[in-house]
Amino acid sequence: MANGLANGCIYILLAMGFNIIFNSTGIINFAQGEFAMFGGLFAYTFSSALGLPLFIAVILAILITAAIGGVMERAVIHPLRHANVIAAIIATIGASIFFKAIGFLFWPNEAYKVLDFTTGNLSLPRVTVSRQFLWVFGLTILSVTLVYFFFNKTKAGKAMRACSINRQAASLVGINVSRMSLYAFILAAALGALAGLINAPFAKYSIGLFLGVKGFTAAVVGGLGNTFGAVAGGLALGLSEELITGFLTIVLGVSTGYQEAVAAILLILVLLLRPQGILGKGIVEKV
Repeated sequence: MANGLANGCIYILLAMGFNIIFNSTGIINFAQGEFAMFGGLFAYTFSSALGLPLFIAVILAILITAAIGGVMERAVIHPLRHANVIAAIIATIGASIFFKAIGFLFWPNEAYKVLDFTTGNLSLPRVTVSRQFLWVFGLTILSVTLVYFFFNKTKAGKAMRACSINRQAASLVGINVSRMSLYAFILAAALGALAGLINAPFAKYSIGLFLGVKGFTAAVVGGLGNTFGAVAGGLALGLSEELITGFLTIVLGVSTGYQEAVAAILLILVLLLRPQGILGKGIVEKV
């Protein structure tokens, strides 16, 4: 169960990144998983390779990845602001491939060991959990709280919410929609980097696609564009993977290799039965 919660927390951070960009720009950023890749690999470089204190390494990894998100928005998304949304989505796929190539160029090994924030286990009644899990859980709660506060209590957050409702109307009342798009990519990249940081113990250049698919699935399951839907979708996916594979392994004696199919099956079921997601609202159109 603890593993399912830990994975669910990682999926929550990635799903929030998908939702933030979708709300602000109307596009799905398929390079979100690569932000997680950069977060983990930069953390390894600064902490293990360069010997910086872990706290400083974590901050630097998040800041640099957030900057990469901003550069991506200015270089790839901003020039396509008047193009079809599909063109922008395809551009994010190209960015994902490019980022993965960069990752392979600078970190070509199969995997790199990322330091745990705290080593060892903590004994609780009837269960023993790693101290790293407490960091994962705590940082996720903190991130969700800060994102909620940002969107509901700050001027920039309220402007981004306005863009999510109607970008054209937001522009007419003086909101700089282009700047909100930039903020969205920076914030989503920072959340992706944090997901990669807590995805201990290993980071590698190929992890982006894996985490991107899981984050996208969590976003759709919870309700694409819904912040709290990301929480519901991430937990639903993480716990489903743990419970279903546990049932298959312990009760039926089936290999755990089927765990990766859980996300795909859950995504298909949600799209067929409730395409707006767990917390999403259906859209009514007058024809």
